Amino acid sequence: MMVVGSSKLGAGCCLLLGIAIVLGCSSEPEPKFTLPENPAPWQPDLAPQVAGGGAPSAEAAKSGSSRGRRDMGMVSVALDRSGGGEELAGSLEAAADLPDRQTVEWAMWGGAPDRNMVNGTRGITLDFDLEENRVLWTAQLGSQTYGNPIYAGGKVLVGTNNGAAYRPKYPAAKDMGILLCFDAKDGKFLWQLSREKMPSGRVNDWPLQGICSAPIVEGDRLWLVTNRCEVMCLDLDGFHDGTNDGETDEVDTEINDADILWTVDMYDELGVFPHNLAVSSPVTHGDTLYLNTGNGVDEGHLEIPAPRAPSFLGLNKNTGEVVFEDNSPASGILHGQWSSPCIGVVDGKTQVIFAGGDGWMYSFDTANHELLWKFDLNPKENLYELGGAGTRCYIIGTPVFYDNSVFLAVGQDPEHGEGVGHLWRVDATKSGDISPELGEIGTPGEPNPNSGVIWHYGGVDEEREPIYRRTMATVAIHGGLVFAADLSGFVHCLDVKTGQRYWQHDLMAALWGSPLYVDGHVFIGDEDGRLSIFDASMEFALKRQALEKQVAEKRKAMKESEDDDEVRRLRAEIKAMLATVAPEVRESPNSSSIYTTPTVASGVMYISDRSKLYAIQITKQ
Repeated sequence: MMVVGSSKLGAGCCLLLGIAIVLGCSSEPEPKFTLPENPAPWQPDLAPQVAGGGAPSAEAAKSGSSRGRRDMGMVSVALDRSGGGEELAGSLEAAADLPDRQTVEWAMWGGAPDRNMVNGTRGITLDFDLEENRVLWTAQLGSQTYGNPIYAGGKVLVGTNNGAAYRPKYPAAKDMGILLCFDAKDGKFLWQLSREKMPSGRVNDWPLQGICSAPIVEGDRLWLVTNRCEVMCLDLDGFHDGTNDGETDEVDTEINDADILWTVDMYDELGVFPHNLAVSSPVTHGDTLYLNTGNGVDEGHLEIPAPRAPSFLGLNKNTGEVVFEDNSPASGILHGQWSSPCIGVVDGKTQVIFAGGDGWMYSFDTANHELLWKFDLNPKENLYELGGAGTRCYIIGTPVFYDNSVFLAVGQDPEHGEGVGHLWRVDATKSGDISPELGEIGTPGEPNPNSGVIWHYGGVDEEREPIYRRTMATVAIHGGLVFAADLSGFVHCLDVKTGQRYWQHDLMAALWGSPLYVDGHVFIGDEDGRLSIFDASMEFALKRQALEKQVAEKRKAMKESEDDDEVRRLRAEIKAMLATVAPEVRESPNSSSIYTTPTVASGVMYISDRSKLYAIQITKQ
């Protein structure tokens, strides 16, 4: 089953619940705040699992010290900023903190080609809800929505299914992939792209999932990947401009239909075999549009029907002509390929970075499309097993380029359940195989002298509990902090230089979307229909770091105590302490699941739950 879209728990579902801890005899769940100490020296026999947990001290936060870090036994490398790359890297890092970063528009997944989930809007208010207060308008979506809202040119675009039935010729009972376009002023429906389901069925195009790709918009053009494994270029104005541009043989040519400029059918023309759904959100560099094709396994999950078909693709954005294709994952694809690429610049050379269905990350030079480096995000000893029992993972989240490095974590289909995850910061200035280890998959690896590991967060702690879990999320990096979410419901705040943890919070509901940083806050939606808002400041991180140490000490005392009254007292103290750092929460009406990431543009937050889009004025004017 596919990663971005099932709706029922069990064999036919992808939805996971956060897990609560019950302390002592209490029946009331309490959020998990496991706090591994700064780790002990690396032990070779724990190499595949153990990774740097712990929290940096206040001194380390200020100085960037990496004392106490453990990177699976590998020595982390410093960023190479030789030559002209230093000035450029510095400007890229500073750009993440600019107040005008993606404030007027949010025209692609992640807002910018680096995919860092940071919005520069200032002066926001938290005095809003998802029902009335500061809600400008709402619009009905399909019955299941996994496409992230995009705002550009005064329009809002969302991928969904056909449950809203905006076009009378396609009633709600007809399952289709839909891209909806609304007027950002009032939520008026303008047009929709309507795509039939693939005749091959759920192996390539899972029922009711709709279009999950977030389009990228430039001027009056947009590009996206459809449920039918097509790459399409559309006119942002649709037929409202009075002309039929590009293709003139569309089936749907009425005023409320999409105006298709060109189409590349990756299934028919390139031999791609998408597993369950093609979902990649494209990115552009110059005239080239880059995306993951979605090539994957067969219905029995035993064979790769098209190992020679491209997994990574570049098209001329004006014509659809193929200018780059690469099948590096080939027969190593574990399940499907549901990630999206990012763009970064190192020493004046632009890289396009893809995450493969084999658990590797690949970087190519956009000038000649030569492979620059590759990185295995799994310990060599880990093996993949169908159904999630194995330890080797592929990648669903999007790589984020930041300060000459790339941040990325592993995951699996949510239907495969919880599992140990790994989040990496990788040096993008290196070349060749820069994996942490060398060797054959399934055998103990040897440390790689050319390793590109800057830091690693994940594995298990001393009690064999996961430090970080599998994820579908993309990270947000701002103010010296990294915000990362895992599928099990934990939000993690890490030090950008060391990878060590300041805090983590258990929302006790599955997290499919990504954290978004806006004006000192991090926003993230969950499966239970809540939008949580965290303080994203360093001041709060240090405060919470100290609090979590106190909580850990009280938990230890509870574990050692044989006095029931003392246990109850300590439990009450812990609950009160955690309440002081709990996030603010906004509830979706009817607790409708939020599987997407909020978008903020021109002072308005656009957020979709399972079946509705909300436009909320979050600036104070």
